[in-house]
Amino acid sequence: MSGSEFRIVNARVVTENEVFLDTQIAVNDGIITYIGKETKNDSRITTIDAAGRYVIPGFIDMHSDAIEKEIECRPGSLLPVSLALVELDKKLASAGITTIYHSITYSNTHRELVRSLSCADAMVTGIRDLSKRLCVNTKIHARYEITDHTALQTICSGIENGLFDLVSIMDHTPGQGQFNTFEKFSNFYASYNDESKSETIENAISEIIAVKESVGLKHVEKVAKLCKRHNVVLASHDDDTADKIDYIHECGAAITEFPMSWEALDGAKGKGIMVAVGSPNIVRGKSHNGNLSAGEIIKSGYASIVCSDYIPSTMLHALYTIVKEKMLPMCEAVKLFSTNPAKALGLSGHTGSLKAGFDADLVIVDPFFDLPRIMKTFVKGQEVFSTCIK
Repeated sequence: MSGSEFRIVNARVVTENEVFLDTQIAVNDGIITYIGKETKNDSRITTIDAAGRYVIPGFIDMHSDAIEKEIECRPGSLLPVSLALVELDKKLASAGITTIYHSITYSNTHRELVRSLSCADAMVTGIRDLSKRLCVNTKIHARYEITDHTALQTICSGIENGLFDLVSIMDHTPGQGQFNTFEKFSNFYASYNDESKSETIENAISEIIAVKESVGLKHVEKVAKLCKRHNVVLASHDDDTADKIDYIHECGAAITEFPMSWEALDGAKGKGIMVAVGSPNIVRGKSHNGNLSAGEIIKSGYASIVCSDYIPSTMLHALYTIVKEKMLPMCEAVKLFSTNPAKALGLSGHTGSLKAGFDADLVIVDPFFDLPRIMKTFVKGQEVFSTCIK
C-alpha cells in the first residue's frame, strides 16, 4: 500500500495495558494518529478491515544470526552479501519483524567462513549501502569475541565511527559460559572442523585460554568505555555467575543475552539488567544445547526481551506459545517482543508500542487455529508484507 493515510478498522488492538476490541487505528504520513472506537466512514481514506484479527506492534529483534545462514547457505558456499540482505529483508517482514539488529560476529577464531573479520566488514558495508532499499528498519549488532585479539581494533573503530547500534561481549573460553565443560567445547569444535583429533582440540583449547590470560579483561573494559562514550548500547552474552553479572554491570551493560544459570538471573534482576531469551527455545520448549528453558525463565518473571536468536520465523509462534501456555497475558507477552527491547535499545520514544504519535510499525495477525500467521506488516506506515489465508 502506497498511500500515506489509511486506517485499520474492526481490529483487536494490543496496547501496553489492554486489548481493545472493535477498534480503529488511523495512520497518516507513517505516524499513528488515533486509536479508538470506530468513527464515521470517510471514503477518501483507504480502509483495511482487520475482521477481528489482532493488531500488535512490530517485533524488535535485537539478536538474529539469520544473516549468517542466508550468506553461508551450506558450509563453504557463500552467496553475495547484497543478495542475502535483500532476500532476508523480505523474510523478516513476513515474520512480523519491523526492526532487526543483524548479529555480526567479529572473530577469526571460528572456522565458519561467514564468521570472520572480512565477512563481518562486508556485511556492515552491505547494510550501509542498501539501507535505503531495505524495507525493515535495519541495525547492526556487533558481537565481539574477547579471545580474539585481532578483532579489537575493528570493533573499536566501528564504535568510534558510528557503525554499530549494539555491541555484545562474548566469551567462549572453554570451562565457563556456554562451554562450561571441555567436552561441550570439544563437540562444538569437532562439528565445525575437518580435524577432530583430541590433540588438535587440546591445542585449540590451550591457545584460546592463553589469549584470554594474556589480555585479561583490559580489552573488554576498553570496548565498554568506548560504548559509553559514544552512546552505544552494551550487552553481555552467556553469563553464568553472579560475579560476571556484577562485572558487566560495572562495565555498563544493559542486557544479558541467554544467561546460563539461575544465579546469573538473580544477579541480573538485582542489578536491573534486562534478560534476553530466544524464541526458538520457547517454541521447542527447551534449549538446543541443554541450557536453561526460556519458558521457565519467563514463567519465573526474569525475562525482559525475546529475540529470534537464529530463526526469525519463530517470533510470532513464541508469542502465541507464551499466551497459550498462560505464561503471560497477551499485553505482557507483547512487551517482551516490542516494548521492552525498544526501551533497552533507546527506541522507546517512537516505536515498540501502539500509541498516537508513534511510528506505524505494526502487524496484523490471524490466530489461524493455533497456528498464527502474519497477514500484513507495516514499517512507518508503509506496507512491506501482505498475504492471504485460503
